[in-house]
Amino acid sequence: MKSKRRIRGFLSITVMALLLAACGGGDGQALNIPPVLTPTSMTSTTDFYDLSLREADVEIIPAMLTRIMGFNGLTPGPTVRARVGRQVVMSHFNGLPVTTLGGAPGDVAIHLHGGHVPSSEDGFPTDKVAPNANRSYTYPNNQLPATLWYHDHLMGYTGPHVWFGMAGFYILTDDYEDSLGLPNGAYEVPLVIQDRNFDSTGKLVYTGNRNGETGNTILVNGTIEPYFKVASRKYRFRVLNGSNARKYQIALSNGQPFHVLGMEGGLLPAPVKVNYLVLASAERADIVVDFSSLPVGSSVELQNSLGSGSTANIMRFDVDRVETDTSQIPSSLRPLEKLSASQAVRTRSFTFSGCMMCMMGGGPWVINGKPFDPNRVDANPKLGTVEIWEFRNMSMMDHPAHLHQTMFQILNINGNLPPPTHAGWKDTVNVPAMGTVRIIMRFADYAGKYVLHCHVLEHEDNAMMARFDVVP
Repeated sequence: MKSKRRIRGFLSITVMALLLAACGGGDGQALNIPPVLTPTSMTSTTDFYDLSLREADVEIIPAMLTRIMGFNGLTPGPTVRARVGRQVVMSHFNGLPVTTLGGAPGDVAIHLHGGHVPSSEDGFPTDKVAPNANRSYTYPNNQLPATLWYHDHLMGYTGPHVWFGMAGFYILTDDYEDSLGLPNGAYEVPLVIQDRNFDSTGKLVYTGNRNGETGNTILVNGTIEPYFKVASRKYRFRVLNGSNARKYQIALSNGQPFHVLGMEGGLLPAPVKVNYLVLASAERADIVVDFSSLPVGSSVELQNSLGSGSTANIMRFDVDRVETDTSQIPSSLRPLEKLSASQAVRTRSFTFSGCMMCMMGGGPWVINGKPFDPNRVDANPKLGTVEIWEFRNMSMMDHPAHLHQTMFQILNINGNLPPPTHAGWKDTVNVPAMGTVRIIMRFADYAGKYVLHCHVLEHEDNAMMARFDVVP
């Protein structure tokens, strides 16, 4: 049974009371597993997919319908499973109305988050796809396999578009990873953690809080605090913090450790055993949890140590059977090309800050004192070179900084080496309040315009973004 805890807030009481009434006394709802998208056609080099965007009524709270906007009418959208070296062409039809949920425009700009793609395929915030229009994106998949995700990136409206449902997994794999013997098939499960607010009718509530929209109800794969029945064996979970602003510290309620295989940029050189892991918005973790020591009939919660009340528990694992486990956690995963500061041709500095008006609910969040201008180029790294970028946070809020186009490595956080879990390839790094982070990366393969921004979506929507052009 789910552990008892105090539920705070009217909206949480409403949602949890409805759940208890509908689910037989508190056992909750089974975890939703997003369907894997099937190609509409294939050639020797390319997989073709169709994904439509539309509003839909879905059952998030039992016996109630919630209006969302999602890929194929789902939230999260279908999972795309792609292969390194095999191109994907993703065709989107925008079936949203001109004005959609929350009063946001129905235009979209789809971004493959973590994708190493040409500028034309990146979903630049002003590259709009209008309602009733089609747009195809071509993804080369010439990068290390990793847990990626796709979501809307429309300038000024990423926050409401993602809040109301526009996001899904894009999992990239290769033959080498397949050979490692990690848990796979039914034992490899994507988990997107999101927080949301609902009113008493089941409607999603979005306020547009400029400091970052947070909810008092935790969803996993679009299911409120679900349970997932597991066998007494190892499972691989691909975990995404898909929340607009909330940070999570994930841990198991019994104190059991788990293994981190990698984060945004794919596998680490070796697994890292931890008791907890902090994920800022847009960060991902590839983890293995071993349930073999738990007796059949027992349960363990995945908890958020940074939460309280209705945001403290994420989901429950119920051990309901014994199964033979032939999977393994190898001592070595994937070799890492370690970039050295001596390779860098330049160091650039970016200061993340706000203003008193912004903290009070008005005014922009800025980088280097300037609000985002899609026509202004703030950095021009040269194709094929290595650079160091220094992020300085001059505000009292964390800013998870995300770069398009390239993965990077963290040199230091407030002068200290990153923890082993964060020492591989990344695309998002949390810059702590009044702190400094230094990263290093190579700008390979593609010239063109890209963006750097805070992945607290309401900070991004309120101008905390900068354009950089990779130049030949």
